[in-house]
Amino acid sequence: MIDPVSVFAAACTAYNGVKKAIEFGRELEDVVGQMSSWWGAAAQLREHEAQVTNPPLFRKLLRSGSVEARALEALVRRKKLQEQERELRQLIIFRYGMDAYREMLEERRKIIANREILAKRQRAQRKLFLENTLCGIVLIALVYGLYWIVDFIIEHWPKK
Repeated sequence: MIDPVSVFAAACTAYNGVKKAIEFGRELEDVVGQMSSWWGAAAQLREHEAQVTNPPLFRKLLRSGSVEARALEALVRRKKLQEQERELRQLIIFRYGMDAYREMLEERRKIIANREILAKRQRAQRKLFLENTLCGIVLIALVYGLYWIVDFIIEHWPKK
C-alpha cells in the first residue's frame, strides 16, 4: 500500500525544487525531471485516495481510526496539490503558452488511454494463461485417471 505521507512529502520536495530552481533563473527545461517527479507523486496520491475510498473488508476492519482525521488529512493534501499544480501550470503557460499546456494535457490523456488498454490486455493474457493452465492440469488428471482405470482393468481381468 502506498504511504500517502511520504508520497506527499516527495511531491512537496519536487515542487519546492522546481520553484527554487526557477527563482534562481534556471530555465523550465532544466527542471523537467523534478516536475515529472511531482506529477508522479501526485498520481500516486490520487491512486491512494481511490484505494482509500473503496478499501477491502480486511483493511476496513484493521484501520478503523478517526474518519474525520483521515478526511481532513486527505482534504489538506488534495488542496495543497491543487495549489501546486496551478502554479506549475502557470509556469508552463508563461514559458510555452496555453496551446503547449493543452497539448501536454492531450498527450497525458493519450498516455492514460494507452496504459488502460495495456492493463486490459495484460489482464486478458493473465486470464488466458490461468485458463490454459487449468485446462492442462485437468487434461493431465484425466489422462492419468484413464491410465489408472485401464491398468486396473488389465490387472483384474480374468485370465484364461
